Amino acid sequence: MPRIADIAIELPQRAESLAAQYRSKKPLATVRFIEPSGVDHAYSVPPRVARAARKELPDVPCELHELSEWLLGLDEQICYAATLEMLARRDHAEREVEQKLARSGFRRASIESAIAQARQHRFLNNERFCEYFIRERLQRGWGRRKIELELRRKGIDPTTIAGYPESYFSHEDDLQRARALLERKRIPERDPYPKLMRFLMGKGFEYAIASQAARDRIDADS
Repeated sequence: MPRIADIAIELPQRAESLAAQYRSKKPLATVRFIEPSGVDHAYSVPPRVARAARKELPDVPCELHELSEWLLGLDEQICYAATLEMLARRDHAEREVEQKLARSGFRRASIESAIAQARQHRFLNNERFCEYFIRERLQRGWGRRKIELELRRKGIDPTTIAGYPESYFSHEDDLQRARALLERKRIPERDPYPKLMRFLMGKGFEYAIASQAARDRIDADS
């Protein structure tokens, strides 16, 4: 096993970090373990891991496997801290957490460990997230179809939620919310019914709800 004589840490440039906000994956830092001969072993890690590594560099020379284990352990530690920070801001679905951590560049093993720990301590709970998500989206005026679509995109099957859909939706409540949306919307001069229908169905309301609310709005204005 190679012995390492030096450690070099390279953080991404500021310009690269700014440009990364438009990419699917954030720029990574590089940690190099350098042998006396000049041969280096490079590891790509999230910048947070690299900055933490700078603060507690092990003494060298030492074995490569010891440094590798130290760096991977640091990756796991920082990944879990990032998970808790994320969940402290708001509830997330497990897939959301996984995707955000992966985008930051954490190792797959670190992500799986962080999610398992957060789930074990109930910091991460898909059912609690669903309740928060549904209530919040209902307040925004979303319909059931759109809410279900977004939940599935987040990796959650809404039919597995306890009490779903009866505890969250009813025909009368959906109709009332659809009517409230149309009260704030001007009635088009041409083809008002299909245009109001499309508006409500775009919000995720079912056809029957959208149709009744659109007709009620037009009748009330006539």
